[in-house]
Amino acid sequence: MNAAHTDAHDPQNTSADSQNSSAEAAASSLRGRIRPLPAETDDETFLPFLDLCFNWSMDKPRIELEDLRHRSDAVFYFRDWGRDGDIAVAAHAEADAQSPIIGLAWVRLADIDDVVGKADERVGGDFAAALDKTGTEVVRSEVVTGDDANAESSEPPADLTPSDDHVPFTGYGWVAADIPELSMAVLPDHQGQGIGGALLDTVCALVRMSGFPAVSLSVEDGNGAAKLYADHGFVSVGRNGDSDVLVRKLG
Repeated sequence: MNAAHTDAHDPQNTSADSQNSSAEAAASSLRGRIRPLPAETDDETFLPFLDLCFNWSMDKPRIELEDLRHRSDAVFYFRDWGRDGDIAVAAHAEADAQSPIIGLAWVRLADIDDVVGKADERVGGDFAAALDKTGTEVVRSEVVTGDDANAESSEPPADLTPSDDHVPFTGYGWVAADIPELSMAVLPDHQGQGIGGALLDTVCALVRMSGFPAVSLSVEDGNGAAKLYADHGFVSVGRNGDSDVLVRKLG
């Protein structure tokens, strides 16, 4: 009778086991460097990552950091951090929580006072199906689908800054009053190491535990991050300018 095959004597399996162990160790190390941000986090913590979100493409005019401190469509995402619904997780360079932050993922709800009156009984099929909601259950942003997207907006989101401070801004990826919008960025020198995916899963887990049914985001055409979002369960529910609005159901 032939001797039973054992992995211990198979060089290929031994190599695969070693690679798996290394990958698991790296993943464990990364998880140990991801920590929630406290409610009292200051604005300066968010700005380098918001800068990357707004200026992801080198082919478009750059929005200077000083402008992001004041633009209503930028400060919406970080000012007065710590209000209800604010959740953020940071990836640190080392396990020490005092080490520099190299990646950040955060979610925020639009102010309910800004979304009152946006209920729309004509919810698009894709949007409604993605959220399992219909009619007035959904309090929506101005997300359009199909040909309407091209007809109603030809300018990139960077140029869609509300021109009137009295016009409420509810987020480029906003879809419903009870669904927070996600923003995420990793510093260039640390990209390609799995940090974005780890941040994404961690913040989504916290959002789910907080009782929210889903999370949304906006990703512009040509942004390579779209594949990461698709790989982590986000689906397109509509268009906003030249961006896809994506939603990931939780729970």
